[in-house]
Amino acid sequence: MAVDLQNSVVLITGTDPGNSRFGTGFIIYQDDEMAYLLTCAHVVDDVGGANAIDVEGAPAAVVAYGSAAELDLAVLRVPSRMDKKPLPLQPTGDKDSRFLTAGFQKFGSHFLVRPLQGILGQTVALAVRGQADRVRAWDLKIEDDYQLQPGYSGSPVLDQAGGTVLGVVSHRQGQGERGLAISVEALPKLWPEMPETLLSSEPAAVSPPPIPLPKPGPMASQTNPSQKGSTMSRSISLFFSYAHEDEALRDELAKHLSIMRRQGVISDWYDRDITAGSEWADAIDDNLNTADIILLLVSPDFIASDYCYDVEMTRALERHTAKEAIVIPVILRPTRWQNAPFSKLQALPKNAKPVTTWPDQDEAFLYIAEAIYKVAEMQAKKPAPSPSSAPTSTPTPVTPSPAPVAATVNYNIPTIRRLLTAVFDDETLDIFCFDYYRDVRDSFSQGMSRTAKIQRLIEYCERNLAFETLLQRVEQENPAQYERFKPQLTA
Repeated sequence: MAVDLQNSVVLITGTDPGNSRFGTGFIIYQDDEMAYLLTCAHVVDDVGGANAIDVEGAPAAVVAYGSAAELDLAVLRVPSRMDKKPLPLQPTGDKDSRFLTAGFQKFGSHFLVRPLQGILGQTVALAVRGQADRVRAWDLKIEDDYQLQPGYSGSPVLDQAGGTVLGVVSHRQGQGERGLAISVEALPKLWPEMPETLLSSEPAAVSPPPIPLPKPGPMASQTNPSQKGSTMSRSISLFFSYAHEDEALRDELAKHLSIMRRQGVISDWYDRDITAGSEWADAIDDNLNTADIILLLVSPDFIASDYCYDVEMTRALERHTAKEAIVIPVILRPTRWQNAPFSKLQALPKNAKPVTTWPDQDEAFLYIAEAIYKVAEMQAKKPAPSPSSAPTSTPTPVTPSPAPVAATVNYNIPTIRRLLTAVFDDETLDIFCFDYYRDVRDSFSQGMSRTAKIQRLIEYCERNLAFETLLQRVEQENPAQYERFKPQLTA
């Protein structure tokens, strides 16, 4: 029996649209009519209580509930889900053995299912109020580029060797590098009426799970298990421009970019990478002048730094204007930056909300990392920038927009609008317009919706009879989506 964790877990939310809390669950038993899933009691509380549970569009009823303060488990019942296979349960596992889990993270208005891997730590005993015996739990040690997030509550902990679920993620510790899982052996205490065959006492014969670690080779001790080749044509160089007072925040962002670094998507540089004996100013200039992506880590200290603001930022914007690099402002801490020279650029994270003001800073850094990955994908399609040792005093001429040509085709504007919506998100649309439609990009304002930006681009092409060129460029950006919409692009 192969176990696909990412397709086995379900998203648990509340029926109140104003409640943004969520968690994870997984099916443990089902018949022709009903499916039963296991999660945490505190997930039920978080989403609004027993009468307000939504499981991927279906209302859920509470079958058994242990309470968040005592036995933090709950069993829910939903209409049968034949697209989900129940996960086998077995209270097994040994210290230092490997486990897999998968849970939900919030990304913008979407939810991501992200697998994690790690090793089991010590077993601990949980005392349950009113009961003499105790419940076993496991310390979890995450060994992955990502860590446990609040939405992982209720996620299954699967013994990698046996292929069975040994526990349920209940709590995370620190920044999510550690956690606690309650053993499934507590299930009979919670749900005495459960099917007798639900909790296996013997290991099941299973095939390897679909998210295994790479098999060790001769140099296994020197191989990073999460490293794999990048599908991009080249690695994208990334430069951090930041004030030293923000070094701790820069380091946190770098952690969220580490998977891209391991996979060869990016190679990042900052001034702590200067080797002994190097001229620090020359080293900064060399990397600033060759970077594909330049991150401006904005804070009060960044704005106050003469070197960051007057030297690095100025040079970065010159290269951005010359289309040699992409400059991305990242707002770390609250400060007045709206009238700065970079204020017309799309800032991160979402809505330019400073990272330190997010309730969960990891969520902010995740948003930033995902946006940077999309930019890196687009930059990888272009030739690597040529080194330029000094800024030019002559403004780089902007390539003029194509001259209007006689219209020979009737274009289907609604279909073009749907094509642009499918190809571009907010960040990549900004980059596309900056590269090819500078006048359109300059008309964008902070906070303008993607729909409004697409409308500006369409109006520009209507005025200049430029739809043919637009569609050629969109085809280069995303051939698959272009082919999908191609039959309806012309009337």
